[in-house]
Amino acid sequence: MEAISKSVLSALRLMLGVLLIASVILICANATGRYVFLEPIIWAEEVLGYVLVWTVYLGGVLVTWDGGHLRMDLLSRTLPKVPRTIVNGFSTCVFIIIGGLIVYQSWQALPELTHLSQVAEVPMDVMHSVIPISFVLISILILVRFRGYLNGTLESDAEQLEALRTAAAVAESTAQGSDNGSGRE
Repeated sequence: MEAISKSVLSALRLMLGVLLIASVILICANATGRYVFLEPIIWAEEVLGYVLVWTVYLGGVLVTWDGGHLRMDLLSRTLPKVPRTIVNGFSTCVFIIIGGLIVYQSWQALPELTHLSQVAEVPMDVMHSVIPISFVLISILILVRFRGYLNGTLESDAEQLEALRTAAAVAESTAQGSDNGSGRE
């Protein structure tokens, strides 16, 4: 299951990268058209707003996988193992329930969004479909990594990187200390 999740996440990272590069190209083209040729791309800003929304929601899927959401875990980190597991399990279940509620509500709203955007004429149901898509993916990823959420052992990439830096600094200072000690003898 984790192999499938990683392939989905790789595809998601690729999609987000393409969206960001396309956004930069569109911004540059619009600025050039506006200030050089006095012909702006009239639909560019509207589409860029939609791309921003999609990148935020789909980026939330990646943040969930990395365990990088802001969370109030000060209490649970100080608890003994069994109460910590209960608190983390409860918060994970609440996360999944709220995600399910968001999926349900947004799925119910999609059929009502039959209009097009004002300038770019993009179907609004397509633009708003990112909400249930992202929360379905988030819920699946939470279930895949449930044990890590339950034990409170998920660390974000930033926390892992900081731990590696700290370990490297300790190893370096230990190595320098042993070098200095051997030179005095």
